[in-house]
Amino acid sequence: MGIFKRVKTIAAADFNHVLDKCEDPVSMVKQYIRELEAELAKAQSALGNQLYFEQKHEGYIRQVKQTIQDRKRQQQLALEKKNDEMAKMAIQDRLEQEKKLQALEEQLEGIKDQTNQLKAQVVKLKETYADLQNRKTMLLSRATTAQTSYRVKNTLFSSQSESIVNGFARMEDKVLHLESKASALDYLSKNRPLQDKTYSLEVEEEFLKAKEAMEKQA
Repeated sequence: MGIFKRVKTIAAADFNHVLDKCEDPVSMVKQYIRELEAELAKAQSALGNQLYFEQKHEGYIRQVKQTIQDRKRQQQLALEKKNDEMAKMAIQDRLEQEKKLQALEEQLEGIKDQTNQLKAQVVKLKETYADLQNRKTMLLSRATTAQTSYRVKNTLFSSQSESIVNGFARMEDKVLHLESKASALDYLSKNRPLQDKTYSLEVEEEFLKAKEAMEKQA
């Protein structure tokens, strides 16, 4: 039982590790923005439908009110012409229309409440969207800076960079060694004793003559 639990724990840990690697901040932020845009579009569409329904309901109310006014005029004309049956029919329909009007006006209040709720939701979503857009710009900038800094520091502290630095130091040491050897050769060439040089017989004879002439002059 303990082994299965350990395997389950390891599997969950590996799965979470994979998820963490997949959750790239830049990609996830853009995805959240897209999801919020979709929600905002749905809310705006619902608000549009709600406004249309509200306007249509108000149109029904205007029609009923107009019918009530028409029945009042018909009632008055029927009474003036002493047409009792027509007057009663006009009164009956007017009363029915007035009840209908009351129900429609009560419904309209509920519709307007729903409309106001949708408007508030759309406004809130727009404010959230604007806020996240501003935060996204800052977050993407921070993410880019952090990733660049991580790559640089990772390069500086990696084994490869250490090998590069050590190799560079060896090359500096070699150059220094070559410079030392060149300096030593230069010093020896300046301070070595002059070696005897062999001249031709003709030069030696002229040299002796010149030397004897100088001795006679002395």
